[in-house]
Amino acid sequence: MPDRSKQELREALRQRDQFFTLSLELFCRVDLDGRLLQVNAAFEQLFSYSEKQLVGHHYSKLVLEDDQPLIDAAIEQIKGGQRIHALEARARDAQGGIHWVEINAGLGTEAVIYVVARDITQRKRDMQRLHILERSIESSVNGVIISEADHPDLPIIYVNSAFESITGYSRQEVLGRNCRFLQGPDTDAVARTIIRRGIAEKRYTHTALCNYRKDGTLFWNDLHISPVLDESGEVSHFIGVQNDISTQRAYESRLEHNATHDSLTGLPNRALLEERLQQCYHHARHHVGSVALLYIDLDDFKSINDSLGHELGDQILVEVASRLVKQVRSNDTVARCGGDEFAILLVDPGDVPLIVERLLANVARPYWIEQSEMHLTASIGIALDSNGVTKPSHLIQQADQAKSQAKRQGRNTFQWYTEGLNKRVSGRVRLRNALQHAIDQQQFELHYQPQIQDTSGRILGFEALIRWHHPERGYILPAEFIGLAEDTGQIIPMSEWVLRTACRDNVRLNALGFEEYVMAVNVSPMQFQRANFVTGIVDTLKQTGLAAPLLELELTENILMESTTKAIEILQMLRRLGISIALDDFGTGFSSLSYLKYLPIDKIKIDRSFIREVISDHRDAAIVQGIISMANQLQLKVLAEGVETQAHYAYLSKKMCDIYQGYYFARPMPIDELITFLHENQAANQLQQQDQNDSASSQTLLLLDDEPNILRSLNRALRREGYRILATTSPHEAFQLLATQEVHVIISDQRMPEMSGTEFLKRVKQLHPQAIQIVLSGYTDLKTVTAAINEGAIYKFLTKPWDDEELRLVVKQAFREAALLKVRM
Repeated sequence: MPDRSKQELREALRQRDQFFTLSLELFCRVDLDGRLLQVNAAFEQLFSYSEKQLVGHHYSKLVLEDDQPLIDAAIEQIKGGQRIHALEARARDAQGGIHWVEINAGLGTEAVIYVVARDITQRKRDMQRLHILERSIESSVNGVIISEADHPDLPIIYVNSAFESITGYSRQEVLGRNCRFLQGPDTDAVARTIIRRGIAEKRYTHTALCNYRKDGTLFWNDLHISPVLDESGEVSHFIGVQNDISTQRAYESRLEHNATHDSLTGLPNRALLEERLQQCYHHARHHVGSVALLYIDLDDFKSINDSLGHELGDQILVEVASRLVKQVRSNDTVARCGGDEFAILLVDPGDVPLIVERLLANVARPYWIEQSEMHLTASIGIALDSNGVTKPSHLIQQADQAKSQAKRQGRNTFQWYTEGLNKRVSGRVRLRNALQHAIDQQQFELHYQPQIQDTSGRILGFEALIRWHHPERGYILPAEFIGLAEDTGQIIPMSEWVLRTACRDNVRLNALGFEEYVMAVNVSPMQFQRANFVTGIVDTLKQTGLAAPLLELELTENILMESTTKAIEILQMLRRLGISIALDDFGTGFSSLSYLKYLPIDKIKIDRSFIREVISDHRDAAIVQGIISMANQLQLKVLAEGVETQAHYAYLSKKMCDIYQGYYFARPMPIDELITFLHENQAANQLQQQDQNDSASSQTLLLLDDEPNILRSLNRALRREGYRILATTSPHEAFQLLATQEVHVIISDQRMPEMSGTEFLKRVKQLHPQAIQIVLSGYTDLKTVTAAINEGAIYKFLTKPWDDEELRLVVKQAFREAALLKVRM
């Protein structure tokens, strides 16, 4: 090559390199693998890297990972001979800042990619701001109009959605037109003049004028017009912002109305009720009884709302409001206080109970919702201004308290406010606070009541019963606080504590080596309905180490009927774990027997309310017999609660009841007392077994009656039980037998020539305290017998003629008691 040509080439390369270096654009050279070969100063400045830090590195050091596929695709296109124009990608500088760059690239003669890029970060930000601005305008509730200022007729070039909504015109119908088409015959000429003058003077203008929608209806337009200046300071456009004042005024009117009225029903709200009550009270305070306030709450409306949905629930509320209004006078006030609660202010009410009964009847009429019949009831509290109210608003509080009492009395009824009720409500609040303190301080105890198998008297397990030992009031009955705990949600931590403690104590009991006992734990409705109920049970078993088959959960009918399908699924999960299920308080709920065959349960517990009078009330007897028969057919065990007398036990035993629980066998007791009880029970079992096996010390029964035929009948009824029976007609001979024989149980007649049975047994008690005494008589000196029982001289009392089965049960229990007494002595 001639020297001149070489010189020209060097000069060209120098100029290229100088342009490459000094250019304000971003220049770089990249090989076909994407590695940087050279960058210029602008490139270094933007990304805060020196050329040395970049050369030899792959482009991915700069380009964001999400955008690298774009660059890879571009390189492939370049290799194929294409050029890249305006490719946008994001790159990160040395400090972590993100930059948008626009890339143009092509392949050089030496198989190197030449890249020219431009920083468009600001442009991207401007575009984003413009987009946000456009979306803001489009989302505005005000109508926006943009028109061209450099055209004599100011044609519209843009309107937003709010303009379309306000006027009824679409964008296609208004673009290119002047805004005058919105005006009409009632448009004020002064307003037109203000607009024309403001536009002519190219300044901000504000006025209100009458406009017309597409359908011809009139609306008041609050119009703001602002000029838009271009870069040279000339007005290029006008922006008009319109607001439908008629809608705003209606809205303001609604706001004012909603401040004092319920938006759903249109009734006055609590604020307006209190205002009217204040006025009424001020005008009528010198007339005692001239004001009555009724507080109304719909019964179990939440379940209706949840099942139907809020929309249909709202329809019912509107209908209830309408019915209430129709039952009172125009000068009375019906208000909605929120949710499903209403209040009625009666002025000079007259016969309040008559009005309330009418209201209850009308609320209870069927509701037809989507061709379905719904039923609803209400609870009403009544407060009168004669109750010494110091502030009118207190009347609402009193009626609310009375309403809550009506709820607790069974619902669909009414309750008057009284001072006694106020004390009970205040006491309930104090009890709630004390209950929370008891939860925090762990003031609860568990007492355990044994459950007895009929055929053998064997203890099968225990029911865990919570007891609250208040530091000042002593033991508080569960009936006083369980219902409150359910209402307040405090039942959840209480139930968790009961389950955990009962399981832990049962592990302790079973470790003593008696038998494997089952622990029965009551489940509250709120606990059962929690999503993590089964998980919580499993976790507790793992934490305490109790085997699942040694836990029994007691659930009431109402819990299982709340959502039967879901309840069955939960019970099946528990059964698969090995946990047994008992249906507690059977017969006291409102369940359907049709579901009973589907419920995966093991046991039915007859409520104590049926047992209490079972031997004297034919209705209780029929219910108990029906439950036992039904359970036997369904192959379910039956447990009778509240077995407190030998008569209860005898009757239920004849009816083939399986398991017993009650004071006749054992009272509920703390864990330490229970352990003592179990030791004594075991020792008594062993002693009885020894007596039965050892003829010399077999179970001995002494019969005393002055009539030989009675002795023969007693002997005949009891001899098959395997007892050693001694019989005599004389108290004197009975004392001789007691002196020479070890007698465990004595049955004595009450009326005898030498002395009464109670007198005989009192003497026996002093001489032979280990013997168990039973009185048998057809004539009863009740006062004497009761005194003897209270003094401990008599264990049981039976009447003539006796029931053989009951007699055998009582004697069997007496020998059991004798064995226990011998163990304790």
